[in-house]
Amino acid sequence: MSRLVGWHVRLGETGLRLLQLHLLWVVGTLAGGVVLGVFPATAAVVAVLRRDALHGNDEVDEPRPRLRAEFAAAWKAELWPSNRLGAVLAAAWFLLLWDRHLLGLQFAGAVSGAAAGLLWLVTLVAGVATTLVWSLQAHFTEGVAALLRRALVLAVGRPGVALGHVVVVGAVLCLYYLVPGLVPVLGVALPAWASFGWLWRSGVLPAPAASVQPPTTAVPVEPAPVGARTGVL
Repeated sequence: MSRLVGWHVRLGETGLRLLQLHLLWVVGTLAGGVVLGVFPATAAVVAVLRRDALHGNDEVDEPRPRLRAEFAAAWKAELWPSNRLGAVLAAAWFLLLWDRHLLGLQFAGAVSGAAAGLLWLVTLVAGVATTLVWSLQAHFTEGVAALLRRALVLAVGRPGVALGHVVVVGAVLCLYYLVPGLVPVLGVALPAWASFGWLWRSGVLPAPAASVQPPTTAVPVEPAPVGARTGVL
């Protein structure tokens, strides 16, 4: 009985924290005029969830700041890095969609079928990498090119982890489709929580030296660079 009560308490605490993060995401998005605010707000949500996954509310080197202050600090730190990443992703998706449009207009027959199949494969890999990159961006201090390369390596080189990630995030989106009322309540926070939580527990993210190790042995996609956010909170 006590375990059931504890489970309900943890579920309620998680739901409340995700609600608070979603509200902060809305505020952060509006603070940047939507266009310049949506990416740093998303990055700040994942940064807070990363800290939760690594340490919870425990005091590591010093007490954690209040949620609003922690979110605001992450938003400011990620303002330009996340917007650069978001701009590259938006440009890449524009080119992919434009290529699909041109392919439908100019080609026919077997050539069109082969090209369409290749484009579908590229689109699938790009979609998986896009869902992965924000969690990687929260965990590593790297440039846009390095983050995208890391996301592509993970999508192609660790298909089991990538597929599981797609299933977990897809399940959240299906839940949103079935219960639309959850969207204005949990918004970006729930899929971000599912995304980083899956990658952390899968062991593909190297653990900071000061953090508690994840349940599985960490097997990084690549050796962590000098600038990795291992131990940098």
